[in-house]
Amino acid sequence: MLPHRRCTLAPWKTTALAMAASFAALGCETQEKACTLIGCQSGLVISFAAANWPAGTYQVVAQTPSGQRSCSVALPLASDGQATCTGAMTLGTSGSALPAAQHSLVGVQLPDDPTQVTLTVTRDGSQLANKAFAPAYKVSQPNGAGCEPVCKQASEQLSW
Repeated sequence: MLPHRRCTLAPWKTTALAMAASFAALGCETQEKACTLIGCQSGLVISFAAANWPAGTYQVVAQTPSGQRSCSVALPLASDGQATCTGAMTLGTSGSALPAAQHSLVGVQLPDDPTQVTLTVTRDGSQLANKAFAPAYKVSQPNGAGCEPVCKQASEQLSW
């Protein structure tokens, strides 16, 4: 009669074998996506290119599919250089700390992404410029694909 042998695995071998089987069954590596915290802002910027900026009260009106927005400001600028706006639009000004002859309007920013915009600029009620835009927006993901934020940005120019 042959002697009977009993084989057992050491506890650490059992654990190692179980872990290897678990990883083999998963068949993949787990990697977390690292996203940075760079921000961006969606919107449309329309810059102005004018030969000169005579004194007067300027009004800028933007007509979009979602409604009308407007801003007004007087040149020469007050010390704060701020325009008064209704609706989601910002009017940029420049030169409030310079001599009055150097004051100007820079352009407008709409913080959304309208598909169409008609922009009208007047001074003391007289039209200076009127133009329709169909902006081509670029998608920006400053923190990489799959990371927030996702921004849509476009820029145009209005000359007169």
